[in-house]
Amino acid sequence: MPAAINDLVTRLLEAASVAPSPGTPPEFDILEMPLEGVAAFWLSVKKTLESKRREGFLAEEARHTKEPYIRYLLELAASSFSPAEAKELAGIRAATILEDLGRKYTLMSIALLGMVANENPQKVMVRFLSKFHMPPIFERQVFEVADLMLQHLGDPGFNKKKFLRIDHKQKIESLIINLIFYCKLARKSGVAAVLEQREYLASPYFKDGLELVADGFDADFIKYRLNLVKREILAATERKMALSAAMMAAIKAGVPYADLYLLAKAYLG
Repeated sequence: MPAAINDLVTRLLEAASVAPSPGTPPEFDILEMPLEGVAAFWLSVKKTLESKRREGFLAEEARHTKEPYIRYLLELAASSFSPAEAKELAGIRAATILEDLGRKYTLMSIALLGMVANENPQKVMVRFLSKFHMPPIFERQVFEVADLMLQHLGDPGFNKKKFLRIDHKQKIESLIINLIFYCKLARKSGVAAVLEQREYLASPYFKDGLELVADGFDADFIKYRLNLVKREILAATERKMALSAAMMAAIKAGVPYADLYLLAKAYLG
């Protein structure tokens, strides 16, 4: 039964310590929001603080913000840390998130290049694991879930939106499973079969790379392009994080709105 298939995949994912993506995008994604939008967010926070002067506003805003880095900064703004301490902690958190994000893009790149070479997914998995000092998930679990997904891909009751997603917001374990699934699908049925699932590919980085693979570009070009795009994404995200940390610390220090606007202008070019 289709429902049983979905339940079985869910249990296998849970056994692999995977939290499937709910598929609901947050209202704020620091990767997707332009630099101007990030500045506008913090200016609106400052304006709300000045106009309402409501006790607990920052903590309440943090509870309702899904974007991890912005939520953490709102928590810092509401904390007892000094502005300098809060900014330092924000920098540490940013470095952690950027490292995780860079690794996820590297895994996507490895999977795409594996598709170009029609590589055995076992070899792709070995390349994945080389990026970790300790395996984040057991190889047996990865292939058990991926094989089950492949077996029931055509079943009308299979929840593709839940289980076939590729997204930078996924846990590493879930991303590895889904990438191996797509590598297996490409090897079995061709890259065109992977493209048929494009509506579940929430990551523009992966989707654009897949288009290059499908268009027949050689591996060297695709690798160069993917590395270039990854550097640009990480650099832009780092800049937005730095702006956010500076504005958070300034808000915490009680900097006037007009001065906060000047701070934002320094980053906007």
